Amino acid sequence: MNRILTTFIIITAALAFGTSQGSAQGSGWAYMQAITFPVADSLAAKPYLCTVDKNGRVYVISSKVDDARAHNAIYYANPGDTVFTKFIDFDNNGQSDTATGFVGALRGIAVINNDVMVIGSQPYPKTKPNTVAVNYYFPNADTTKLEKFGFGIAGAGYGSYLNGMDVSRDTMVITGIDFGTTFRWYNFGYTFKKSARGSWHLPDTNNNTIFSNTTEPGGPQSAGLDLIRDVALTPNADYYDNKSVFYTSRNSISSSQNTGGIAVWSGGTAVQPIGFTGNRVSDFSGYLSFINSFPYGITVDANGILWVAGVDSTKRWVKGFKVDGVNAEPLYDLPSKNSLDVADPNGAPMTGPSDVAITKDMKFAYVADRYARAVFRFRNLSVGVNNNSSSQRPAEFMLGQNYPNPFNPSTLISFNLAAPSYVKLSVTDMLGREVAVLADGYRSSGKHVEVFNAAGMPSGIYFYSIVTPQATVTKKMMLLK
Repeated sequence: MNRILTTFIIITAALAFGTSQGSAQGSGWAYMQAITFPVADSLAAKPYLCTVDKNGRVYVISSKVDDARAHNAIYYANPGDTVFTKFIDFDNNGQSDTATGFVGALRGIAVINNDVMVIGSQPYPKTKPNTVAVNYYFPNADTTKLEKFGFGIAGAGYGSYLNGMDVSRDTMVITGIDFGTTFRWYNFGYTFKKSARGSWHLPDTNNNTIFSNTTEPGGPQSAGLDLIRDVALTPNADYYDNKSVFYTSRNSISSSQNTGGIAVWSGGTAVQPIGFTGNRVSDFSGYLSFINSFPYGITVDANGILWVAGVDSTKRWVKGFKVDGVNAEPLYDLPSKNSLDVADPNGAPMTGPSDVAITKDMKFAYVADRYARAVFRFRNLSVGVNNNSSSQRPAEFMLGQNYPNPFNPSTLISFNLAAPSYVKLSVTDMLGREVAVLADGYRSSGKHVEVFNAAGMPSGIYFYSIVTPQATVTKKMMLLK
């Protein structure tokens, strides 16, 4: 009788306060400030893709990719900066010219330790009837030590268009490529002796014109309109191990011809990329259904969360997803005033978030906004910013309260382990029947977050329990539809 009465009181109170929807909105991130471009560059700088180096310096490229008035340029900001510093402007030095220059439009950026690399297309009037690519490499972020790679420059295999780029821990660079609507590996290790630095590895090493087993899941691109636009590798993953995966993002032909979305690629290695097969990632709420905008920039953080910038007119958000196989569940939002699902009055004034970068220590996030012509900086409230990490106590065993609560249909359940341990995390209904198992196996020490999706289940009280060899803890949560 007491339990029934308690349930009635909780449900009545929840109804008085309204329902809580979907993913973990505002989950632990706070908007800090906008990083703007120098006044002299306010009309020329149009941010596109961004990245962050190991020291927390954020780089962003300005690109002509969809605006001929923009300059092809690279800017950077150190932690705490509110105005970008110009790294190099290819328009001003003659490298970006529609008739004679090397850079037609910048299309990707990555950092290797402190080295900076950008890729782009070469201007068509110079290279017709072909459209070819170029790669500029700046060792130790030094513009006086530039190395150029590209069709007719140095290296090999820089034909076609390349879009987006990321780099593995062992200096293997991967990009999206329009030819075959697939990907390409480049080896930038100085110890690579078989051919010039930057030489490429095709996914299909047997037949360079057939990509049937490696084409992006949306099928071949149409007239260069629906391309792979960005690439994200898993930090510190071993890409000589065929269990490591990477992701690509692609826009659709149009708002009605849906070829785009996120693909997860698995089964191959950097040595045998022909083994990689792409599969479309989907989420229950349809956040990852992309239309004809681009680039839908992506990154993967140190915890393996896939972050996506929703650049089109139906989104205007940046979300972090937990990907399990081909299923994605939204876990985090970077707060946005203009998000079309959950607007945060204290969030960033996002109007066209094109890419996102997360620092290695998970303390800060950066969002390049193409239409706002700025990069927005966020702080992770769940990670301390005190650099004296030795003063922090190790995580103790703890089962957190689910968030949001009440929820509909998904909620996050976190737990801390003081030491590596076997863990079972399960959910039961009011009759004690097990309805879900969220974790069942060995887990490392530290914080873990799991998602409980109650789609198809009735409203009511549910209990979640964590069982380890050391302790068992149970807590209550409420599904309210």
